[in-house]
Amino acid sequence: MKSPVWLFLGLLVSAGCGATFEQLQTRAALDLNCQPTAISAREVDDRTRMAAGCGKQAIYIETCSDKRVNCIWMLNSEIKPAVDPSK
Repeated sequence: MKSPVWLFLGLLVSAGCGATFEQLQTRAALDLNCQPTAISAREVDDRTRMAAGCGKQAIYIETCSDKRVNCIWMLNSEIKPAVDPSK
């Protein structure tokens, strides 16, 4: 049986690892003037996402204070009209 202390430490460590999709949705919704649920994202690389919604898109990079702790998504491009990848 795991000790409550180890369980707490595991939850604490896992809670601080990297920025979440929900954080990206919230940030992109503000930038793209869209509802968070309308935002989708595509991975560009390990720490870069292209977010799209409401006919617009933008690139975001994951920025962390130290060792992927306290991470946020930061806008890293101009906001442009969304491109339909099927065309």
